[in-house]
Amino acid sequence: MTGSSTFRFASASGSEPGALANDLAAGLAVGESGQRPGAMVGLLYLSDSMARHGAELLDALRAATGVWMWTGCVGMALIGGRDEFYETPAAVAMVGELDADDFRLIRGPVESFEALREQLSGFMEPDQAGRLILHADPGFVGLEEMLTRIDRETAWFTTGGVSSGQAEVVQFAGAVLSGGVSGLALREHVPLAARHTQGCSPLSGQYRLSETWRNIIVKLDERPALTVFREVIGDVLARDLRRALGYIHIGLPISGSDTGDYRVRNIIGIDLDRDLLAVGEMLEQGQHILFVRRDGQAAREDLERMVAEIRARAPNGIRGALYVSCLGRGRHQFGDEGTEVRIVQDALGNVPLVGFFANGEIFANRLYGYTGVLTLFT
Repeated sequence: MTGSSTFRFASASGSEPGALANDLAAGLAVGESGQRPGAMVGLLYLSDSMARHGAELLDALRAATGVWMWTGCVGMALIGGRDEFYETPAAVAMVGELDADDFRLIRGPVESFEALREQLSGFMEPDQAGRLILHADPGFVGLEEMLTRIDRETAWFTTGGVSSGQAEVVQFAGAVLSGGVSGLALREHVPLAARHTQGCSPLSGQYRLSETWRNIIVKLDERPALTVFREVIGDVLARDLRRALGYIHIGLPISGSDTGDYRVRNIIGIDLDRDLLAVGEMLEQGQHILFVRRDGQAAREDLERMVAEIRARAPNGIRGALYVSCLGRGRHQFGDEGTEVRIVQDALGNVPLVGFFANGEIFANRLYGYTGVLTLFT
């Protein structure tokens, strides 16, 4: 399956790496329309069940396409075109033609901000605006610190996601690797647009953490945390708190955001005897939180809003797209398989699109959850 004259995508299913690579290569049809393999870069995403065959697949794909530079990772579910691939060995790939001086592979595994700076030295200095598409290992504990330093100490803008898998988890960045981060760095004048959707609707009010312990909320605005929670969610949900935890989450407002942006974290436990809430994030006394509702309707509405906004930022067309969505989204939030990505494609106009379902999503130098991150080559 092909897209525009400079970006193409393909998807294929199967458990034999050579055949999978050949099917991808046939769909990508690199070499047609006068494309120059020396200026091509590829995005490759592979089902986690095939991770052990990653090196064999990469070698076969290079041989079949002539494209040498690939970046990507494995995922428990993949996105290709208008399809989502679950519980099946599969791969999706997209190739794009860029000026060879405008991109550089981040070969990894990069495990510190200093190491990232060193890799990009001479290509993109911290005070130079640029874009990073990062793939991270789920076991890399330094990811949030690295993103924070990127945000504070550079002019770079980062999107991407954390790879996902039940067993072996690998990344692609010139070779097959694991740990840290890898990806793609792009100079400022490579035209991109990026947006994210949180799939949630904020409930009324923000509340100050007046007493906390680690990830435990003791008091909100000097009142017992569970008392405030019951009031916010209303009488119906308050009668069944276990059910409420499937819909209601904590939002952590992002300082300096002029769009009311926040990061979503789970409420992982309730202590009825002491009126406590436990959250999937270490907290700081004095910070503010909000409660958000997460369900299929809220997710659809927010996704449609986001895609309309980003489409308006690409009046001259879209060459290709990368969509990284949370493992908790897709069929789990939108119902049928493929519903989420078809909403995206219907709005964009069936552009070449690949991606994966992640253990965490990266947008604007921050790590999110329950989020869909869309990056367009415009």
